[in-house]
Amino acid sequence: MDSRKVYQRSTESRSLFRSVSTVSVAFLVLLPVLAALRDVQVTVPPAVRRGDTATLHCYYEMDGESLYSVKWYKGRREFYRYTPKESPPMKIFPTQGVQVKRSASNESQLTLLGLSLQSSGKYSCEVSADAPSFHTMIVTGDLEVCEVPKHVPSIHGMRSRYRVGDIIRGNCTSHNSRPPANLTWFINEQQVNPSYMRTHKPFRERKNEFETSLAGIHFVAGSHHFVNGKLKIRCMAKIHDIYLQSTERSIDEDRPRVISAASSANSNGNNANGNAIPYDHFPPYAENELDRKDYMTHLQGDMAASGGSRSASPLLAGPTHRLQLTSINHLSRTLLLLPSILPAAHQVLSTVVSRLAAFRALATVGA
Repeated sequence: MDSRKVYQRSTESRSLFRSVSTVSVAFLVLLPVLAALRDVQVTVPPAVRRGDTATLHCYYEMDGESLYSVKWYKGRREFYRYTPKESPPMKIFPTQGVQVKRSASNESQLTLLGLSLQSSGKYSCEVSADAPSFHTMIVTGDLEVCEVPKHVPSIHGMRSRYRVGDIIRGNCTSHNSRPPANLTWFINEQQVNPSYMRTHKPFRERKNEFETSLAGIHFVAGSHHFVNGKLKIRCMAKIHDIYLQSTERSIDEDRPRVISAASSANSNGNNANGNAIPYDHFPPYAENELDRKDYMTHLQGDMAASGGSRSASPLLAGPTHRLQLTSINHLSRTLLLLPSILPAAHQVLSTVVSRLAAFRALATVGA
């Protein structure tokens, strides 16, 4: 019985020794492989302009092992091989869209010339160690060849003047690029709220393979948008880090203007016919119309022509003198606010207001 136990223990010891020996041998075999090749990295420029040159790098650590080969692939097709123990060490295989510059390429660097749109794709670097491990690693990077627009983005659909409360809308277009440009709107150098944006899907040009980007803007003009009476709006077009252009428009604030007493009377005459507009609203005017000083001169001329007499005043003639009196009251309130804006016209305005008060008294007597 004891001899059987001794034999069994001896058999178990021999089996354990064999297992340990097998693991040790396997570890010794794998150790050179694990230590031979590591830290393989590739750098590929993400975007390049069409026609430019691109340099790709492949970095690796051999840890004392010998390099067997470095291969470059576009997609699954090998187009470059560097084998240091062969003569010549460099081999290039024809591939569409790939033109290698030999003098600027080696075991860790690859230079491509005259990139075209067909050059876009995945580029992989495969590094292999020499015997006995022949360990191989491969890493991949993406390269995109871009066609950038020939012109800056354009803004259209906007007027040159807006009032507070008006809706400002317009479009920005960037033509003929690949990929389509990303468009961003700015108001007074601040990127707009996303709710202002109107995004549209890029569309492909019929005459070529390029695309056009379109982005709209739509918002209500507020007083905070106008700085010193102006609003600056800008559209920026960007493609990766290789293209950045913008276009800016300056919009003037369209403020209410003062009109003459005669014009006010005519407006009130239209009120009687139901076609009137509020006294502080005016139809669109051209860029070369009179400024505020011209309007005040015109107003003073109208008042002087009236002569201040009851019989000569057109404001008191006819059955609509009550409507004309209302117009005078509106105009008086408007004129009283102007001295703070136009200090130089204070004396003229005081005279005008005094005469309007006299007209109001005459109108009351006539009523």
